[in-house]
Amino acid sequence: MLGLALLAGGMVLGRAIYVENETLEQLTRLLQMEERQDQLQRRLRLGVGEVTRLAEQGRPVSPAQWVSVSGALRDFHHGNVHLSPQLTAPDDLGPAVRTRRAAEAEFATLSLHLLQDARDAPERISRHMPGFLASLRRLEASRSTLRGTLIERIDSELRRSAGGLATNLKGGLIGAIAVLGVLLLCMAWLRRRVIRPLVAIAERVRQLSHGEDAALDVPGTNRSDEVGDLARGITDYRSAVEERRRAERRVEFLAHHDMLTGLPNRLLFEEQLAQKLLRAPRTGERLAVFAIDLDDFKSINDRFGHAGGDAALRAAAQLLSACVRASDMVARLGGDEFAIVQMGGDQPAAAELLVQRILRACEATAGDPVPVQMSIGVALSGVEQEGEELYNLADMAMYRAKAEGRQTARFFDDQFKEEVRLRWRLSRDLDGAAERGELYLAFQPIVDADTLQVIGQEALLRWAHPELGDIRPDQFIPLAEASGRIDTIGLWMADQAMAAASRWPDHITLALNLSAIQFRQPALAHELLALARRHRLTPTRLEFEVTESATLLDKRRQPVLTVLRTLQHHGAAIVMDDFGTGYSSLGNLRDFRFDKLKVDRSFVATMLDHAPSGSIVRSIAALGASLGIAIVAEGVEEAAQLARLREWGIPQAQGFLIGRPSREAIHCADPAAMLSARPVATQWVARS
Repeated sequence: MLGLALLAGGMVLGRAIYVENETLEQLTRLLQMEERQDQLQRRLRLGVGEVTRLAEQGRPVSPAQWVSVSGALRDFHHGNVHLSPQLTAPDDLGPAVRTRRAAEAEFATLSLHLLQDARDAPERISRHMPGFLASLRRLEASRSTLRGTLIERIDSELRRSAGGLATNLKGGLIGAIAVLGVLLLCMAWLRRRVIRPLVAIAERVRQLSHGEDAALDVPGTNRSDEVGDLARGITDYRSAVEERRRAERRVEFLAHHDMLTGLPNRLLFEEQLAQKLLRAPRTGERLAVFAIDLDDFKSINDRFGHAGGDAALRAAAQLLSACVRASDMVARLGGDEFAIVQMGGDQPAAAELLVQRILRACEATAGDPVPVQMSIGVALSGVEQEGEELYNLADMAMYRAKAEGRQTARFFDDQFKEEVRLRWRLSRDLDGAAERGELYLAFQPIVDADTLQVIGQEALLRWAHPELGDIRPDQFIPLAEASGRIDTIGLWMADQAMAAASRWPDHITLALNLSAIQFRQPALAHELLALARRHRLTPTRLEFEVTESATLLDKRRQPVLTVLRTLQHHGAAIVMDDFGTGYSSLGNLRDFRFDKLKVDRSFVATMLDHAPSGSIVRSIAALGASLGIAIVAEGVEEAAQLARLREWGIPQAQGFLIGRPSREAIHCADPAAMLSARPVATQWVARS
């Protein structure tokens, strides 16, 4: 009877243990499945992040990287579609499993879209990235929900198992006092081999769910039974959680920092700047924002390659970080642009001291293989000022520093503010100025240097502002170019000039200046020729002046040459203006057959007293003679200059001595008055 009782009790107890172990094994397999999907998701996330980062930086993505990230996407999708159904989840886990699968499907779809953007349209990455990150957060949330449910279920099963075992043991004690000793031994064995490890595992699961004691080991991992499988599953789960937390911290860092320099990026800079501007009124402190740009960074890349450029950026980041205080923030906004937010201190004195430290540190790198030079713009915060506006002011000051010689700094002060306001007003008033009759043309004659007979007129654009008076062309022409209005104004000017030229004698030519911006219009040549036909002006009477530095360099060289060749093919003359001031004059003569060269006025003005200027003018005259290209000397203001130009064989001249710009074209000149004229005081004259 004792044997039968032991057998029956053992069978009942064994059946209970078997059922509980089956449930625990199923839960363990679910945990292992979650770990595999988590690894696949992490591999896909890192791959997508690397490919999109390279695409946004304009760097090529290797075929191996494409193969790797495509394989990660395929494995992740395959795991979502085919792995989960292999296990039948308990009823209470069904909703969490379905939610997790839907989140994985969404994450896979958005990953595919980002990869397509990286391959075909990198500019759309920034628009799709927030959705991608949101999907990632939803996926992590669904995983956390499922894992929480699993933990609760494991805890429930463990407790139920312990309770069931205790009940069976009590029943055995009540049913057969005779087998008390055997049951006591069995209970001791079960307690030591099953219950205690399960309770310890359950406690460790609870600790993991609350983020406690993550470094402690899970007991029972060295066992070969189901309890060991569960312990190893919990260990794998803990490792996955820790890896996910490290990945989240890494993603958070990369989202707010520049990978090359480790500095805060534009996003973190804008967030910190906005927070500091909100806090400034409460503390009564003024904020200083520095806009910093490396000088000649393009030449560094050209000379030393991208590796040298990256080294220069890292050196600049270290230099700036060493100059600021702990409370200041240095950020890299992109390319060779850096920014500093300086909080506290007596402004602007604190900002001036920081500028001095930065410039001295830059000077100390003069002996380095790649010296660091910077242009700095500084703006101080005002009342209720937005961060974007404050940085834009600093950026404008930085560009002014670049224009004034580089390796220097400029503060956005009251004078600068007035200049900016004036530019904004002029830019606004320039819109519709032609229709209001404020723009008009002035014509300056060009003469034959030997006979002093007028052979052409140069059309110059003028602006008579109704409130501010005459506006200098060097003020409003750049505004027209920056706003894109130069296309409309340029065609209006050509139309007005050709209408006037149609009434001139047939031997008088019309010279028109073309802006570099106008060459962005592929139909520019055809539009100009159409205007000439409308005014019955033969193209042979037209001269189009272009500056070498503005139009024949950089990436738009070929479209410019196409426009010029079209005009030249129809009989118009192409003139290189300000010849000698650019750094590729001879290269331009090699690539394009100009009809005329205009010696820049800076050489003519100093050629009598400055030997190098005189040598340059003589050399240009000899160059023109050898190439069969006519030469025009502009800026002639003295009879002695005209005499010397004749001596050197310059065939044409233009300047105040010949005639000042006027609304009515002058078609005849007084040679006697020119030759007897006294030197003219240099006055401002600017050409469109």
